[in-house]
Amino acid sequence: MSDLCAHYILSVLFVFLCIMKRFVVLFLLLPFWSFSQSYNVSEVKNSIKIGALAGNRKIEFGVKNIIEEIIQDRNYSISPKANNQLYIELIYMDVLRNQSNMSIFHKDNNEIVIRIKGYVVKDGIKSKEQVAEGSASEVSTSTLIISNEGKFNQQNLSSAIKKTCESLMTKLL
Repeated sequence: MSDLCAHYILSVLFVFLCIMKRFVVLFLLLPFWSFSQSYNVSEVKNSIKIGALAGNRKIEFGVKNIIEEIIQDRNYSISPKANNQLYIELIYMDVLRNQSNMSIFHKDNNEIVIRIKGYVVKDGIKSKEQVAEGSASEVSTSTLIISNEGKFNQQNLSSAIKKTCESLMTKLL
C-alpha cells in the first residue's frame, strides 16, 4: 500500500512540475509577445539636390538597411504589417573641405556632413518630424599636393550615415 501511495505522490508531483515548467516558459516569453513593438521602414526618400549623391537610389537602400539594423539592435521587430511606420528623408549631404599648404607639405581635412529627417506614424497619428545631423572627417597629409576635389570617401560616407541614422533613431524611438 505504501508503494502505491508513493507512486501516486510521485506521479502527481511530476504532473505538477510539468505544468509549472510550461507556466514559467510562458511567463518568460509573454513580455516579448505582448509588449514587443514592430516597425516598418515605409519610405526612404533621397531629396539631396546637389552633389554626387543627388537622386542616387542606392543610398536610399543603404539607409533603409542601416535603419532596419538599428531597429533590430534595439530589440524591436521589423514587419511590413506593423502599426508603426517610419518615413525617412535624406535632405543634405556635402563635403566640407579645409586645406593648408606650406611649401611642399599639404594637409587636407575633408568632413562629410549629412542631414536626415524622419517621422513615425503610429496607429495613423504622425509624430513630430525630427532632424539629425552627423559627420565624419578624414585628415590626410602629404608632401605632394594631390587632391580628390571633394569626392566622397566610401568609408567616411558609411560612417557618417551610420552615425546620423543612430542619432535619428534615438530621437524617433
